[in-house]
Amino acid sequence: MKSLENIPVLVTGATGFVGSRLSEQLSVKEKASVTGIGRNLDRVSYLKNHGVNLQSADLMNTDVLRELVDGKEIVFHTAAALGADPETAQKVNVEATETLVKLAGEAGVSRFVHISTVGVYDMKNLDEVVESAPLALNHSSTYPRTKAEAEKRAIEMASTYDMELSIVRPSMIYGPGHGIWSEGMFKNILEGKPVMLGDGSAHFNPVYIDDVVDAIIRCSKHPKAAGEAFNVSAEITTWREFMSHYGDLCGKEPKGVTILIARLMAFANKIPGITTPIDRGFIEMATSRKKFPIQKAADLIDWEPKVSLEEGLKRTTEWLDKEVYKKS
Repeated sequence: MKSLENIPVLVTGATGFVGSRLSEQLSVKEKASVTGIGRNLDRVSYLKNHGVNLQSADLMNTDVLRELVDGKEIVFHTAAALGADPETAQKVNVEATETLVKLAGEAGVSRFVHISTVGVYDMKNLDEVVESAPLALNHSSTYPRTKAEAEKRAIEMASTYDMELSIVRPSMIYGPGHGIWSEGMFKNILEGKPVMLGDGSAHFNPVYIDDVVDAIIRCSKHPKAAGEAFNVSAEITTWREFMSHYGDLCGKEPKGVTILIARLMAFANKIPGITTPIDRGFIEMATSRKKFPIQKAADLIDWEPKVSLEEGLKRTTEWLDKEVYKKS
């Protein structure tokens, strides 16, 4: 694998959970010349102390993006709209991604690493979901549909400019920090909100933040990553077992919603003016027993998760205890 030392790179979504950790690791461990963009820069001001050049930027501003990709060798695209309305998600997840790949191609960027999700797959009738599974381009839920469409357009645009594209598809990313599967779920438990469906016995596919970042960086360096997509996951547990660690921290039992009520809530989203936090995509994820094999990543880029679930949860709950629970 090539060195990233002094290589100019751009990280979108640098204020987010994955983007901030990626920016830090690229600068500190890889010695890359990192420009990180986002909107709420105060949230990650500490990155400046790690040598990251932070710049405020709107993904919908083509002129600004054109300036930012100029002179960069690698672009890491972590920014996405999660939980947004369909129109916003289409603009951010699909149109902005396509524009960014186009601008990167025009600027002569050598490799574009796109961060996606295992949710992009059409998983009907599949127990094991490998990277060759079809994309859920017609999914009824906004996030998986727009992320799938973003991949399709990114692949087409990268091909137009003969630019190397790698796609990383993580499962549920957790770890210290402001992630939905760590801080987000812990706060839900604290507030007595449900965090699982049924009895919580369905598969939960967690993967630790640093292992995800390692896979992303490998995709930027390894020659065999060009033109490929990779599942990035780790040990399988259950929703109840995973959430119980957060419940133990704050002395509260994680709550669930019956599947019937969840389906009614998902249906209610079709009614104008009504919005619920549960849609078909969440129901599929929270009731499935699917597996996302990582053999391809192991074979092509020599990646495998290094942080065990036990160790990852220990680090995560220690951070939550200090940064969230004791401050609540």
